[in-house]
Amino acid sequence: MPKLVLTVGTVFQISAGLLLIFGVLVPFAALGLVVFTVTASVMFLSFWTMQGPARDAAVNGWQSNLAIIGGLLIAAAHWL
Repeated sequence: MPKLVLTVGTVFQISAGLLLIFGVLVPFAALGLVVFTVTASVMFLSFWTMQGPARDAAVNGWQSNLAIIGGLLIAAAHWL
């Protein structure tokens, strides 16, 4: 099952990224990537359960992902 999830996630990210690059269905692609990024962050960067350097790294990951989400929301809003 993990291989399937990894494959589907990778295909989705590449497809949505290409849609963004070529300006096709931009709001849908951007919002899909927002949902994907939030979901992945909650699943893999659960800093609230960590301590020490691992927590610091997870917080930095969340901050990076929040910046990416902000950019995706701007892209989605620009095309609406």
